[in-house]
This record gives sequence, C-alpha cells and structure tokens, in this order.
Amino acid sequence: MKKRWIFLLAVLGLLCFACSQSGKDSAGGDKQFEIVLVVKLEGVAWFDSTRVGITRFNDEHPDVNAYQIGASTADPAAQVALVNDLIAKGVDAILVIPNDPASLVPAFKNARSQGIKVLTHEAGTQSDADYDVEAFDNTAYGAHMLDVMAEWMEGQGVWQPFVGLLTSPTHNQWVDGELAQAKAKWPGLSTAQDRIEEREDQELAYQRALELLRANPNVKAMMGSAMSTVPGVAKAITERGLIGKTAAFGTCLPSVAGDYLESGATQSIHFWVPADAAYATASAAYKLLKGETISAGTDLGVSGYNNVTIRNNDAGVPVIYGQAWVDVNKGNLGEWKNADGSYKL
Repeated sequence: MKKRWIFLLAVLGLLCFACSQSGKDSAGGDKQFEIVLVVKLEGVAWFDSTRVGITRFNDEHPDVNAYQIGASTADPAAQVALVNDLIAKGVDAILVIPNDPASLVPAFKNARSQGIKVLTHEAGTQSDADYDVEAFDNTAYGAHMLDVMAEWMEGQGVWQPFVGLLTSPTHNQWVDGELAQAKAKWPGLSTAQDRIEEREDQELAYQRALELLRANPNVKAMMGSAMSTVPGVAKAITERGLIGKTAAFGTCLPSVAGDYLESGATQSIHFWVPADAAYATASAAYKLLKGETISAGTDLGVSGYNNVTIRNNDAGVPVIYGQAWVDVNKGNLGEWKNADGSYKL
C-alpha cells in the first residue's frame, strides 16, 4: 500500500510539473499565448500607436498575453538583442518591425527552430519568417504618394526622396515605387540626388534638408519615408521662407505634421493606422498558434485587413497585404481631430 501511495504521488508530481511547463493559463484555464511586438524604437508617436493596437488585441483575447517592447534608439543590434531575450524567455510568437531585416535572420532561424512563430511588419523582403504583414503593396503606395506630389508640382521640377534607414526594405520599396512612377508618368520630374538617409531622426532630417536646400535651391518637394522626415523637412522649409515654393510630402501622422499642413509647409501626408497594423499582425500570429490557415480572403479582424491577399516574396516568405493607406491634407485634417482639438492619431 505504501509503495502504491508513493507511485501515485510521483505521478501527481509529474503531472503538476507538466502543467507548469505548458504556459501561463488564462482565466478560462486554456493556455495563454505570449505574443510580443518588437518595434524599431520606443518614444515616438508611430510606435505609441502600435502599442495601442497590441493592447487592444490583448484586451479582446483572454487567452493571449500580448505586449510591445522596443529599444531607445533605432539600432539593429539592440533590436536583435531584444529578440534573443524573447527567444530565451520562450514566448510563443515574436512580431518584429525590423530596422535591418538581414541582421535578424540568425535570431529568426533560432526562434523558429524552437517552435516560436515569427512574423514581421514593414519587411516585405524578409527571409526566415513565418509571415510578413503589410498594410498595402509597397510599390503601389510609393507610386500613389508620387502622384499626389507630382500634381502639386504641376508635373515639373526637382524633388528629393528621403528614407529613414538605407537598410529599411519598406522605405526603399516606397522610393523604388516613386522613382518608377516618375519615370513612367511624370517625365518633367527629376531628383536632386540619391535617396537621403536621416536615420529616423527628426533633427537630422531638418539638418539634411537645410543642406539640400543650400546645395539645390531649386528643389520644389521633399518626400519622406520615416515619420521623422516630414516635420524635419517642413521646419527647414519654414525657416528658409519657402512655404508655397517648396513643400514636404510623405509618410507621417496628423499629430506630428498637423501644424505644418495648416501652414502649407507640408502639402500632404500618407499613412496607415499603426494600431491597426499591429492588431492585424498579432491576429495573424494568433491564427497560426491556434492552428488556423491564413489564405487569400482571410479577415484579420481590423479595418483594411478584412480581405487580405498573399504573395510569397523572393525568399519564399508569404506576405500578407491589406488595403489600408490613408491620405490627409489641409482640407480633411479636421477629420483627424477630436472635439477638444487634439489629434486622433
């Protein structure tokens, strides 16, 4: 009898250990999936918005523990370190908005070898991930922004593309789309020089815009890819007294560029809602963790991603595309303001 009790206690102990290793339980007793978004850097409005989306997804899914982390600078090495920490922690899914996709490949391979789902956003050329999630086709988005800018320029003049980082695939895809559209549709446009890198730094964007304007006083428009470009460039345009002659365009948020839209230093901004993109990426990861299939027509549960398309990139990674770009100018800026005058985004 004593041996029997010892055996039963041993079995019970093993069962308890197995339960402790199966992941944190939700209130309903099911496994709680840990989904973590690693952004390019913390402390800027764009990634404040992605946190809103991740938090919303977490709140709506009791069997999920979803949250966001990021470094204090847009340093690829710092981002890789955060991903490696999450791998060591044994989370269920790692979502990354990469600063440098190539630098993440070894970590991604390691994560996937351990059964961790890896998804990216703003990284349509990424290799060694389960999926990449894009708000739209990047080349088409670049072409669209170029058309808006070219119409303001009346099809003539010198413009200049900026990127946050020369290693950022998304920024460079947008510029590729802009350049291709200019060549195909707007022969009267020319660029001042090759794309300018401002390292996701508004002050550096401002300084480089001033340098550009001193060297090329005929520049009529500057197109930003990072959210820091438009306000940096618009500040330079304002200080040089060039409003009405030169303007900033590109990806930015109303809360960052609103004053410059009002003044005319910026003519148009374009974006997708970062919170929705974060939510959609978390939703895709959740479906994978639940064993569900993601295919053309899948609904990721948020506006702009209700009927996605999918194409494999050159590395064989399936890229999910939504239809989620937004245009804001002085005429519709009020739609992005709350009753108290603050910005919705």
